[in-house]
Amino acid sequence: MKRIKKTGLFFLFTSLTLMQVKAQFLGGFFSQQSQKEQLMAVQIADLEICLQAIKGGYRIAENGLSTAHELKNGTFGLHTAYFNSLWQVKPVVQNNLQGKAIAGLQQQIIHVFSGEISWQQQQKLLQPNELAYLQNVYDNIIAACKKDLDELTLVLTPGKLQLTDQQRLERLDHLYNAMKDKYAFTGYFTAKCRKLATGRLQAQREKQQLKKLYGIN
Repeated sequence: MKRIKKTGLFFLFTSLTLMQVKAQFLGGFFSQQSQKEQLMAVQIADLEICLQAIKGGYRIAENGLSTAHELKNGTFGLHTAYFNSLWQVKPVVQNNLQGKAIAGLQQQIIHVFSGEISWQQQQKLLQPNELAYLQNVYDNIIAACKKDLDELTLVLTPGKLQLTDQQRLERLDHLYNAMKDKYAFTGYFTAKCRKLATGRLQAQREKQQLKKLYGIN
């Protein structure tokens, strides 16, 4: 009887052990299956990300081509209109008083210099080389004035320079100040020449008076 009980217990423990081993085996098997499924899921997700990136890159390239096409066909009209407008001269520039004053100052320079040269030629108080120097200075001043007037023409003529209104006004201001400097120099230089000549004229008159006073022929 005891032997039968021992035999029964042995089979019971053996059955439990086999069931445990089977459970572990099946658990490991399903665990491996789960890991494989997780790995596959990760790989699928990675593949999906790659596909999205490829699609995104394609859209960027497609948009870039579309933008290039728009540029080629001039759909950026606003920018084109702006740059074209820079060739135009607005009334605020054309009616600027400095532009008219620049030409007026140049005429004054011509008037002052030509008048001085004419007077010196009539009085014959300057030496030939001095008179030639006066003429040379005048020629250089007129040449510099011509450059300023040429630039003034460019600034005020549509289609010549691509500038904003502010840039054109700044050019006018610069040209006006440059012409004022030339006019100021003209006044100073011709006054020095006249003073030199009148000083000699005064010296000649005093010399003549002394000759008369002392009876010297």
